[in-house]
Amino acid sequence: MILGLGLSFKGSNLIGTVSTFGIPIGLFFMIYPAMTKVHLKEILGGMKDVRKLGLMIFLNYAIAPFLVGGLAYLFFFGIFERFGLIGTQVGSQVLVGIILLGVAPCIAMVMVWTDLAKGNLAAGVSFVAWNSIIQVMTTPFLVYLLARTQLIINPLVILKSVILYLATPLVAGALTRYFLWRKPYFTKFLNGLGTVQTLALMFTIVSIFWSEGSGIMDHITLVWMVGVVMLTFYFVLFHLGYYAAKRAKFDYPDSTAIGFTVSARDFEISIAIAIVAFSAYPYVIFTTAIGPLLEIPLMLLLVWLQLTKRNSIMKTNPSKGVILGEK
Repeated sequence: MILGLGLSFKGSNLIGTVSTFGIPIGLFFMIYPAMTKVHLKEILGGMKDVRKLGLMIFLNYAIAPFLVGGLAYLFFFGIFERFGLIGTQVGSQVLVGIILLGVAPCIAMVMVWTDLAKGNLAAGVSFVAWNSIIQVMTTPFLVYLLARTQLIINPLVILKSVILYLATPLVAGALTRYFLWRKPYFTKFLNGLGTVQTLALMFTIVSIFWSEGSGIMDHITLVWMVGVVMLTFYFVLFHLGYYAAKRAKFDYPDSTAIGFTVSARDFEISIAIAIVAFSAYPYVIFTTAIGPLLEIPLMLLLVWLQLTKRNSIMKTNPSKGVILGEK
């Protein structure tokens, strides 16, 4: 993060290139290693699991947008404005930006968080596939309901993300398994990909902060205000999804996959909507632009919390190791 901020000033002439090529490349090499662990049959099975899908859809589309809107209103108009930290005009624009971040579930990096936390990656991929279809229909309705703005979602925007961050890594992972899984060095190769994933994660963080660093420093107060709202949102919604899944008798991997799927957001579609529908309101666009800057460290915090929880389950009841994927 610090390196990215420094490069945003020292290498400002490369910001466009980094945003266009650096971030997609980093995301691909974050997601591809995870996809080498997934079996296509498991994904197809997950897409037919009505109980898991029903819970995920309910939390993603009936709870998440209203929760993030309510939290934004509470903090910005109930706390920040009351204490004179922000004006009504700017606060209203930021409110809309946060709503845009909340209406569309993530269809890319959520698979990385699920994989890092040892969740059910096959279920996570199936959730992403369904969300890429559902949000085309629900996002215009939710934006109109919460932000009172009519818009039409261009399916090509979502299709581009699906091809780049779901289909391409999935095909690459499937081909890797097909050609190498019988080889004696396949396990070592997968371990090497784990290192690649970690390096790609760090590269992506640098790239994102490089491309948006100047905006952060110009509006540092606004960044921490939005950060408070989004941290609360991610934390509350993740645990709502996780414990609702546990209450429904799902195991740790399934519950973790649901938790990350309902909390991670699709910042690409949020930014696209802000640019098209709210071009006259700069703070709306800025708020959606800093979404990924905030999401990565906050989701990594949730990954760490989940791994801690998983280790606690293993110590308390070692017999659950098989369920958690350990032998």
